[in-house]
Amino acid sequence: MRSPAHAIYSSILSLSLQGHEFQPQYGVQLIFNETAESLFLCAAVCSQNPSCRTFDYDSSSHRCRLFEADLTNGAIIAVASQTSIVGSVILSASLYASMYNQSCSACRENRYQTCSSTANTCQCPGNSYWNGSMCPLQLFENAVCSQIGACRGDLNLSCIINSYGEFTQCSRGSNLFTIFVYENLNTDKIFHFFIKLK
Repeated sequence: MRSPAHAIYSSILSLSLQGHEFQPQYGVQLIFNETAESLFLCAAVCSQNPSCRTFDYDSSSHRCRLFEADLTNGAIIAVASQTSIVGSVILSASLYASMYNQSCSACRENRYQTCSSTANTCQCPGNSYWNGSMCPLQLFENAVCSQIGACRGDLNLSCIINSYGEFTQCSRGSNLFTIFVYENLNTDKIFHFFIKLK
């Protein structure tokens, strides 16, 4: 029988072939760069950190790096060292659907969702967002986005809405867009409203 702690922090990992390391798209995605005695211990540190989606480990130098990144915003690359390997946390909708928006007791100390102190419900952890089925990582500048909250707010990014009311891409600063309201009385009138969102 599994212990509660094992169930809370259990993760399914996929390992690359040796001779590879992870290259994040942005430096801010590196969240841990220390040493670990073994690949198993490096994987365990990743599994216990809700922000970790990918790690790499070099058995020669014992370097263990954790990343808040996955293959949507980083890459597994071949390197000269044949002692380096990459591990990725495998995520699926089943890890999220039964808990999301439920009472905090459903996700207490869970790596996939956290308790929101304002809503008192299970929500996506930091730098991720609810897309209707799971919590993918929030997007970086110029990435195509399809909803509010999809972009990295900690980097002052928001999902820009065009003049047709459609979400377009993640961009820095203010989100200015125009809402067109049509009123048909005796003549057609178009009113323009400029709304600034932060």
